[in-house]
Amino acid sequence: MKQWMIGAVAVPAMLAGAQVHAQSKLEIYGLISGGVGYLTNQGGPHNLEALSGTNQNPRIGFRGQEDLGGGSKAIFNLENGFNVMTGAAAQNGRLFGRLSYVGLSNTDFGTLTLGRQYEAVKDYLGPVVIASNGVHIGDNDNGYNNLRAQNSVKYISPTFSNFNVTALYGFGEAAGDASINRVMSIGSGYKSERFKWAVAYTQMDTPNSSKSPDGAMSNDYASSLLIFNKSAVNSTIGVRKQRIAGTGGFYTVGNTDFGVMYSNVKYDYLDNTKLTLQNLDLNLVNHFTQALNLGASYFYTVGKYDTINTNPKWHQFNFQADYFLSKRTDVAITYSYQIAAGDAKNATIFGFPSSSDKHQGVLMIGMRHVF
Repeated sequence: MKQWMIGAVAVPAMLAGAQVHAQSKLEIYGLISGGVGYLTNQGGPHNLEALSGTNQNPRIGFRGQEDLGGGSKAIFNLENGFNVMTGAAAQNGRLFGRLSYVGLSNTDFGTLTLGRQYEAVKDYLGPVVIASNGVHIGDNDNGYNNLRAQNSVKYISPTFSNFNVTALYGFGEAAGDASINRVMSIGSGYKSERFKWAVAYTQMDTPNSSKSPDGAMSNDYASSLLIFNKSAVNSTIGVRKQRIAGTGGFYTVGNTDFGVMYSNVKYDYLDNTKLTLQNLDLNLVNHFTQALNLGASYFYTVGKYDTINTNPKWHQFNFQADYFLSKRTDVAITYSYQIAAGDAKNATIFGFPSSSDKHQGVLMIGMRHVF
């Protein structure tokens, strides 16, 4: 369903008749991915369908830099997401819904960017989720990057002794109350040859608020895939505050990458009810041959609703065999199976409608081409 590869090819640095300096660079990159899937229970019956993004969500992007001298560069990134089966734009029809930012980078002082971009949980903990070839229930910790912060300012520090830090602030832009529909995020990571570890925190205040519809967290937050964005007591009541805190990383032994992640997610709803979700993610990817990767993972999510006093739980198992036909083209078979437990009534594998009972499985076969 996902992997962590991206490619780019430099193109001649000439745009709209304007001469670009020799020190400048423009890259056009992207990927196309699609396949078929079999879902065991979609509200009761099974379903066979064509799917976009079976290996990774399709996108096309443009990124570039201009050397300003003294270790400084001007940078930008524009990235569009789309459905390969229909050609429709993703991210609610945005032209550059995946990324849209401009900024300055300096080797000694770090990078400062402005626009629509990733928050720290995605940057630091998302790679663990991606390696799992699955998504935590409802993507409640944004490990699969369904939520992006717009109107945001982001700083990434240089790397010191294998550490770096990221901080982001997304402006709510509501007159008289700066806290409405804002995003605040911070994270830090350590990276060596065989060991990577990170911590991250993100807070969203009244996301997608009607008082600030163009604030930091817009209609991404209204997606039906995010099954916890409404109160369990009243389905018309949204979120006052969502807080995501997590830690995780990888350790490599021989040809196998072992990953682990824990996240704690708290929802405070506008009707004063609360939900806490805790996610545990264990995964491994074995590079069986130069061309074949074999992956397996286990998710455990436990929840606690305070007002209705229920404790939903979910178990999910994911398996993938990914074979590279070349450096840029691969085919994969992915199987996910979810079990709802405790007070949870339905299994809901991310990206698919809920089952009619506590069990759901999906088998996907797809290919990806990176350019």
